[in-house]
Amino acid sequence: SVCVIYLDNGATTFPKPEVVYQAMDIFARTGAVNAGRGAYAAARAADQMIKNVRTGLISLMDAREQAQVVLTPSVTIALNQIIYGQAWTEKSIAYVSPYEHNSVLRPLDVLSKKIGFQVLELPLAEDLSIDLAKTATMFEENPPSFVAVTAVSNVTGYILPHREIFRLARRYGAFNLLDGSQAVGLIRLPFAQTMADAICFAGHKTLYGPFGIAGFLIKNSAKLQVTLAGGTGTKSEDLAMPTSLPGSMEAGSKDTVAIAGLEAALKWLPSVKPLEHERAMAAHFIEEAGKIDGVELYCAPGGLQNQAGVVSFGVRGFKAIEVAAILDNKYDIAVRAGHHCAALIHQHLGSNKYAGTVRVSPGYFNTMEDIEVLLIALRNLDRSQLEGVADDILRGAC
Repeated sequence: SVCVIYLDNGATTFPKPEVVYQAMDIFARTGAVNAGRGAYAAARAADQMIKNVRTGLISLMDAREQAQVVLTPSVTIALNQIIYGQAWTEKSIAYVSPYEHNSVLRPLDVLSKKIGFQVLELPLAEDLSIDLAKTATMFEENPPSFVAVTAVSNVTGYILPHREIFRLARRYGAFNLLDGSQAVGLIRLPFAQTMADAICFAGHKTLYGPFGIAGFLIKNSAKLQVTLAGGTGTKSEDLAMPTSLPGSMEAGSKDTVAIAGLEAALKWLPSVKPLEHERAMAAHFIEEAGKIDGVELYCAPGGLQNQAGVVSFGVRGFKAIEVAAILDNKYDIAVRAGHHCAALIHQHLGSNKYAGTVRVSPGYFNTMEDIEVLLIALRNLDRSQLEGVADDILRGAC
């Protein structure tokens, strides 16, 4: 059954704006051809739509004449292309924040084991904010080749100080990667001001588009090695991949139906203010849940100014998945339980005693009433409510 209250927007925003559904349906029925692969009108129209999306993303991040847009089927693929595209050697040193997602951590783990370079964690202060003074010292002692920072933690909603970190890293010529999966479309990320060499985005998250379209903006002067080769619709007589962006990174046919949805979402976004809306709900949840006996909150250090909509918590006497199962089974509330593909930060949070956290991530289409229902459920939480919950559900944390 479809959930009544959906609070898992950190995984994917749902529902989408109605204009996104309409655009995808119309395009799927009238123009879903292979873009740029033909001289006929429909192919040219699809190609123009893709150009419109590139322009919209450049405009969204104030990146005109600074960056190119590369489109990929998912942000995991985008992150992999950037990470695998670096000129790694055994002397390279990569830094990651403890808040990073496995889409960053796992490619680095694979490559570091294969090549032999170091992957180091950025240091945290006592309140679990990034310790910039210690970061500067670490960079001086072990100069970075590559630095990856998520703009917003998908576990606690912490808005990381990426600009300050990247400014320090630039002194050593490091490649700066900003994972904007939880941020692009939600918070302002003017390209030059981020100090990033590349910013990744996920169409299906804070951009309120569909699955199937993601990518990254990359500085014009940045260089990446080709990691995925195939048809591009240009210079097909040449076996070598194109040497210039974005063609060198865009092998294969694009999901034009998904891109049509993203185009509609990009036009819709300027009319709303999702951050203010999400932050208000998060703030109310933090204030009220903090009063409930046994609830331990995991939110951003430094207060609301560093907090996006995502908040995590644990409940004494329960595993995270048990709380999530009760909320679903008894109250039709959808939340996420587990480690959220971000294992490092849980070691610092101390949340492994709950087998991860319960994550609440409201979106633009949630209301304060949704948060109130969640709070009522938490105030009435009882282990007897687990009766009837299937064992396979209780093993479903991730």
